Order: sequence, then structure tokens, then C-alpha cells
Amino acid sequence: MILGLGSDLTPAARWAHLIERFGADKCARKILHPDEADYLLSGNRERLPERLAGRWALREAFGKALGTGLDGWSWKELRYVNGRARAEGKLQELLAARGIAAVHATVAHDGGLALATVILEGP
Repeated sequence: MILGLGSDLTPAARWAHLIERFGADKCARKILHPDEADYLLSGNRERLPERLAGRWALREAFGKALGTGLDGWSWKELRYVNGRARAEGKLQELLAARGIAAVHATVAHDGGLALATVILEGP
């Protein structure tokens, strides 16, 4: 049973500006799990703005699906690796308490935009 659905569209240009202003490392580590940040920072730096936009859109979409927005959970406890999203730590406990058994997510990039969709599934 679907317990939540969320989507978000984020411009990569916003992240290009943030990277220019604060640096790639600081931007990635502010919102991502350390392993996820390491993965993105070790990749193609030209694609970093769109990839960070995608990860941000994923967090926005997740918050919408959860019904809390970006409040009440740690952005760094949501990981997106190899096309799969997973919760860790207290976020995983929050999902279990709400009866959420699975997180399904997808991220796409095109034309300077990143789109993410999240589905929260119960038993």
C-alpha cells in the first residue's frame, strides 16, 4: 500500500551558484551522508551541480511523501546509492514507527533541471 508520494524539481544552476560561493565540499557535506558526498565529489565535477540538484530534489520529494517537509528528520540519513534510496539511523526508526516498509525513489536530470520522485510503501 502506498503511504506517501512526493516529487520535486530543482534547477542545477542554483547548485552551481552555491558551489561557486561556498565550495563543492561544503555544499555536498551539508546535505548528504558522508559516503554519498564522497561518491559525488570523486566523480565528474562538471556534472556536480546537476547531481547535487538531484540529491536535493530527492530530499524535498521525500519530505513531501513523508508529510513533514524538510523538518523532523536528518537529510544525511537518507541515502541514494545506485538508483536506490534507503534510510538510516533515526530516520529508519521513524519510518518503521509509521509503518513504512520501503522507500522507492528515482532521480533524473535534463535541460538544467533535476527531478526526483519518492514513493513510501507500507506492508
